[in-house]
Amino acid sequence: MTKISKIYHTKSAPVLSFEIFPPKKETDIELLYQTLNEVNPKKLGVDYISVTYGAGGSGDNTRTRDLAQYIQTHFGVTALHHLTGVNQTPESLRDILSKIEQAGIENILALRGDLADKTYVNVNYPYAKDLIYGIKQFSGFNVGAAIYPEGHIDNPITGISMAGIKEKIASGADFLMSQFFFENDVYYNMQEALKNNYIKVPVSAGVLPIISKAQAERMAHMIGSPLPARLVKIVHKYEDNPEDLKKAGIDYALEQIQDLLDHGVDGIHLYAMNQPSVLKSMLPIINQEIKTKCFVEDGIIDHA
Repeated sequence: MTKISKIYHTKSAPVLSFEIFPPKKETDIELLYQTLNEVNPKKLGVDYISVTYGAGGSGDNTRTRDLAQYIQTHFGVTALHHLTGVNQTPESLRDILSKIEQAGIENILALRGDLADKTYVNVNYPYAKDLIYGIKQFSGFNVGAAIYPEGHIDNPITGISMAGIKEKIASGADFLMSQFFFENDVYYNMQEALKNNYIKVPVSAGVLPIISKAQAERMAHMIGSPLPARLVKIVHKYEDNPEDLKKAGIDYALEQIQDLLDHGVDGIHLYAMNQPSVLKSMLPIINQEIKTKCFVEDGIIDHA
């Protein structure tokens, strides 16, 4: 399949991608396959699909590889295989990378991974930059890295770490994917900081639609900052009506995406959370917005 950095550099419109995770139950994986079939990601202009990996290095992570391979084989869409440094050794990394390569997967998102024990230190790959470097020594993988517009929750210093991003790129990161955020100004401030530091690798903006009150509380904890007042009002207004909350949350995310596209982002990355309603309702709209944006810039459509 195509290396993702090439997609960013050759596509005239913003890149479109979304994230899913390998379900543990066979019934759930069949539901996911059915959803993907119904969505038809290639027809909707999806450039790649990222597949998560056990953050703590535990569990049967062959599911990530199997799902990524299935996506490429059955849908003709490039897969991005997540990989974490937690509990990895040079030997285990070589073994995993060999199997990923044999499966025909060329793209990896390299992450440190979540630490169950905050005192744990992996002497081989303590940070994402170390894992990126290790992957690049193996073969010709295209490697992506995470970027956190509001700073990583484990870092006491708030805001994006330019030093950390530069280290990831120096280690071999080919493109960046942002953690989700709920206020676009946070992302635009990050873009400005990247520009001022002469960082030019492509970056996709991560967007996650809030579809339940419980999810809203979890996500606020994950990014380490409160949700915007407008989004909090939406959650409170519809907390007793799950369907209306889901619709309002999706509408909020679509407004974010429209504004991001208007500001010329390199790509949109949708944190779909395996939700059929998110994929089915949002992807057609996002694809149409990207098409329109591309046509306008090419002078095919003029709304003036």
